[in-house]
Amino acid sequence: MYKLLISILFIFFIISIPSYANNNSFISISPTITEIIYSLNAQEQLKGVTTQCNFPPETKQKPIIGDYYYINEQMLLDIRPKYILADDLSAFIGKKYKKYNIEPICLNFTDITSIYDNILFLGKLTNKEENSINIVTLLKNKVKEAKNINKHPNKKILYIISTKPFRTIGKNSFITNLINESGNISITSELNTSYPIISMEYAINKAPDIIVIDYHCNRDENISKLFPNIKIIKMTKQQSDIIDRPSPRFYKSIEFFAQLGES
Repeated sequence: MYKLLISILFIFFIISIPSYANNNSFISISPTITEIIYSLNAQEQLKGVTTQCNFPPETKQKPIIGDYYYINEQMLLDIRPKYILADDLSAFIGKKYKKYNIEPICLNFTDITSIYDNILFLGKLTNKEENSINIVTLLKNKVKEAKNINKHPNKKILYIISTKPFRTIGKNSFITNLINESGNISITSELNTSYPIISMEYAINKAPDIIVIDYHCNRDENISKLFPNIKIIKMTKQQSDIIDRPSPRFYKSIEFFAQLGES
């Protein structure tokens, strides 16, 4: 009788363990990774997102656990996911929660190949491997189509992230890869870093054909004065969200840059 009672209590204990202990539940503190998770149709495993995660619109239905720089620790412990998914911009946040047996996973996005690799990795992590393979195949075809849009290639592009300080994109930024894949040229691609600070003199000497200004950058009127005869494009928030994120929508960034040469 005693052994039977112990067995019943043990079974009850096993049943009472929260479901997250037996699956790959996670939170995402990266808008890029959140987009990928939804594209994989793995959003049921996604238990929390950040305020920056705004695509697709359904992400608003997920619990908001913080942002790039802060996580609500009590919410995190209540959810207690198996993983915290981060990109290179938010990697430092997740590491301190290893003490709670919540494993941080940081994915780096440096070029188009790394986007494909990370989609395939997340496909395996979420048991959506077939979906990930199909997405990568589709994206490769989309990239080929996007590159064919450019009828006036080899335009020299200066991409501005901020003006104070004057920051741009370098060799290790995936945006540089997107510009070059479009058939145009990022004039700062020789700089061996991701987001270098440059001087205005450097930019002028590079003689760009087109200047693209990120939506989040406060436009400096000096840019128009220093480059009076150059096409200057201030991106919309939607355009910046697409271009700033190496998500499955990245082929639209290539389309954007490929069309810049049109008058």
